[in-house]
Amino acid sequence: MSFGESLKERVHELLEQCDIKAFTEVNETVGYGQTGPAEGLAFYPGTNSVIPVALDPDHVGRVTRAVKLWYGEVANHPGWEKPALRVFSWPAEQIV
Repeated sequence: MSFGESLKERVHELLEQCDIKAFTEVNETVGYGQTGPAEGLAFYPGTNSVIPVALDPDHVGRVTRAVKLWYGEVANHPGWEKPALRVFSWPAEQIV
C-alpha cells in the first residue's frame, strides 16, 4: 500500500477497521507517479508512506472492499479527488 502522507490518519483507520494489527510503515518515501513527483522539497513538500503487510485471503478481501468503498465515496461527491492511495498484491511466503 502506497499513499500520500496527508492520508496517513485515514489509512490507519482503514487498517484498524479491517482488523490489520501488524504491519510495517516506511514514512517519507519519494517517487514519481501519475500526478507527478512526491518529494520532500520546499517547493513540493508532499511525500508518501508505504505499508507492506502480509495478509491472509480474508484480510485481502476486507482491505479490497474498504478501499473500493473509499473510492466510491469520492465518486459520489463531485469535486472530490480520488485518494492518492494504491494497493498492490503479490504472493509471499514466510521462510523464517
